[in-house]
Amino acid sequence: MNLSGTNRDPVKNEMYLLRGAEQGNADSQFWLGVAYEQNWFGTTDLKEAAKWYRKAAEQGQPDAQTSLGMLYEDGDGVEQNYAIAAEWYRKAAEHVPDLGGAGVGRSRLAFLYMEGHGVPKDYVQAYMWYRVRDPEHKTNLKDLELLMTPAQILAANELAAKWQKEHPWPREQESPRSPGSDR
Repeated sequence: MNLSGTNRDPVKNEMYLLRGAEQGNADSQFWLGVAYEQNWFGTTDLKEAAKWYRKAAEQGQPDAQTSLGMLYEDGDGVEQNYAIAAEWYRKAAEHVPDLGGAGVGRSRLAFLYMEGHGVPKDYVQAYMWYRVRDPEHKTNLKDLELLMTPAQILAANELAAKWQKEHPWPREQESPRSPGSDR
């Protein structure tokens, strides 16, 4: 929904998104936050972006939850607070499937656990969230394994398997964890 390409008039774009956002549409609220964060209307306003991300995030919009978490992690438009960032990332991470904000939320939450920002440093939790995010055992898992004992890796894999069992993918979509998947 990149409105910047559909109408070159930033005032009309802002009015269009604002109308939907004020009516409580979570996707409009999210995209309005993106627009304010990314200067679609000719000015960047991170406080306004945070306001609209929060409204969408409170309605369960995972992209907004992750975006709001990132603002808190970086201190952009809000006071930096890793603990609040972790809360929003966790909310996003709980969404299934892990498209967009949910997957990014899992990766960002794993990073906070790995570094001990806003949450206790916990390699098992970090590994579990990275594993849930990337079941093919890539990305940061190899780096984490160098810091972990075999027992910790086993515990993290068990936590990931339990999480995946408790959060099944919708039947109409094939999970990337499914046998025969190309991912």
